[in-house]
Amino acid sequence: MQFDFSSYALGATLYMPIVHHRVPAYLRGELEFPSTSVVLCLEDALAENDVARGIVTLKNLLRTCPINSKTRVFVRPRSLEMGLQLAEFSGIDKIEGFVAPKIVPETAAAWMDLAQSANLRIMPTVESSEFFDPGRITALREALDNYDKRLIAAIRLGGNDLLAAMALRRQSGITSWEGPLAWVLAMASSMLISAGYPVAAPVFDIIEDIETLKREVAQDVAAGFISKTAIHPAQIPHIHDAFRVSGKDIHQAQAILQEGAGAVFQIGGIMCEPSTHRAWAERVLARYEVFGMQEIAGRRLSLEG
Repeated sequence: MQFDFSSYALGATLYMPIVHHRVPAYLRGELEFPSTSVVLCLEDALAENDVARGIVTLKNLLRTCPINSKTRVFVRPRSLEMGLQLAEFSGIDKIEGFVAPKIVPETAAAWMDLAQSANLRIMPTVESSEFFDPGRITALREALDNYDKRLIAAIRLGGNDLLAAMALRRQSGITSWEGPLAWVLAMASSMLISAGYPVAAPVFDIIEDIETLKREVAQDVAAGFISKTAIHPAQIPHIHDAFRVSGKDIHQAQAILQEGAGAVFQIGGIMCEPSTHRAWAERVLARYEVFGMQEIAGRRLSLEG
């Protein structure tokens, strides 16, 4: 299996309502974006009576804003029908792509066809109750396998909607991996990642509970997620910190990928086997290239120490 780890460059993806008063300034480059990727939301972040205003706002932004920001911009329509409408807007090529809400296997082809025809990328969102069934993840994966994987910036897992399917919501002090979502996160992510798809972790929506956020992102990283949704700029540095790589892992990854490396060797008491660990090593160095090395005692290390 060939893995593409370029989606690490998404970093923390900030969700913003399209009608947020700072969006125009961000897109014009008048304010520096706090994140490396952003989703301008026309779906759950908008009340029904704000939808028309949101569509007009997007149309005006595409027409008048040069989008000077280096941030990667995605738009989340409310439905496939709205996505088809937005794809016809003048200037839609200024954004990188769409977030496909509540995708299911039966709608995957239509979303992928839309992205392909509009020359955009797509971020399918797995958030419907049917995805508690591994068979539905398999069906989605098979539907997506008919398309070039490069069309997919990431597959997002929608934690809040999955919790809502059980009449639950997130609790303070408990990570997603310690609560009722643990099984579905592990199941869905492992089935998709092992098929070569980049998968992004659910939002942590208790803004003031930074310590639990830190623990959760560490668990996300260990599970192979390549990005995490943020709902507040204050979360972004903590998400990025968790994606930084230890010097020990960098050293091992470089040794594993070194030309002429032995079939098996140990570093610091840990077995390294290039034939088995090559993809892990490539993942580690991809993370390092984007996020850098972990800090110790407030000092960010370099490879030289």
